Amino acid sequence: MKKIKFNAVDWNYEKKEEWVCPSHQYQSPIDIVNNDTLPMNDDGDIILRYRKKANAIVNTGYCIQGYLNGVASINNRKFEFQQFHFHAKGEHTIDGKDFPLELHLVHQSESGKMAVIAVHFEVGAANSTIDDILSHLDESEFDNHINLLNLVPKNLDYYHYLGSLTTPPLTENVEWYVLIESMTLSEKQLQRMTEIHKDNYRETQDLGARKVLKKVFNQ
Repeated sequence: MKKIKFNAVDWNYEKKEEWVCPSHQYQSPIDIVNNDTLPMNDDGDIILRYRKKANAIVNTGYCIQGYLNGVASINNRKFEFQQFHFHAKGEHTIDGKDFPLELHLVHQSESGKMAVIAVHFEVGAANSTIDDILSHLDESEFDNHINLLNLVPKNLDYYHYLGSLTTPPLTENVEWYVLIESMTLSEKQLQRMTEIHKDNYRETQDLGARKVLKKVFNQ
């Protein structure tokens, strides 16, 4: 086991109005309005192959973030897994409803294209993987069996749109896949997470002329 420390960034959530935005056309997060979504006609399959062992989990100063080896196939395209992190409260909203926690699974293709899968959490049954992550905060090279797929619903129906990173540099042209089905964590687990980072989220941005697609499998 090795203790690690993350280098601080030069921005914070208390001064979001000072974040420099490259443009305002394709920013994230957004409010997803079900009645305004369009059905996705592509196959749109998502296949996640993650190693059941985390390489490191860190407190970045603005979120809880973890690293592991993995790959995702998204609509028959390969994306390498980069990292996962949490926002409290959740960033995307559904028909105006917000969530206490949102998990982002960040991937990148060989050409540099970024794809982020978002999972919402509601308060309910505890999730043991949350405890495992919190127990190894700021550690690397530790023995663990953290299975990130325990934080992802079995049903991978999703909303899809083109947006941006939700933290500086707010890079655009990011593919977003916001899963429709949410997961749960206990009130105690949420409290533990928000004691570390609370209100580390960005408000919803204007959708503009963008379209949101909805992919429902096994209809």
